[in-house]
Amino acid sequence: MQQRIAKFNRILKIREDSRRNEQAILAAERSEERAVMDHITQLENEKTQAIRDFSTTGEKMISATDLWFQRQFIDAIDTDITRGKDSLNEVRGRIVNTEARLVERHKDVRIMETYIDHLKEANFHEQLGIEQNELDDVATMQYSRKGAY
Repeated sequence: MQQRIAKFNRILKIREDSRRNEQAILAAERSEERAVMDHITQLENEKTQAIRDFSTTGEKMISATDLWFQRQFIDAIDTDITRGKDSLNEVRGRIVNTEARLVERHKDVRIMETYIDHLKEANFHEQLGIEQNELDDVATMQYSRKGAY
């Protein structure tokens, strides 16, 4: 029984390692999500500033080429924001998948822990039974010796 418990403890350790790996992957993905969100926020701030600059150009004399370049700059920022949002959606999709895998790993660990606990309990009761039988044998031997005198 001890060998069986040791075997399942090794399996449990492997499953716990797998769960820790998924947790590390999830942490990295969440960090990536925060970085992408920060980048999108920065781009949106740049766009707001560029629009503000573009709207104040009416007060100054500016060439049509400069207006065109400013507008192209705003469009480029819009494109970057769109790419960033696509990237954010991709990262969030990976996070959802990783969370699902992590839940499965956690279930596997809990099932294994429960099974090992049952094995340990069965082993404990088995050992108690063996000890009780030994005590009964000793008591029987002592009783039979006293009865023989």
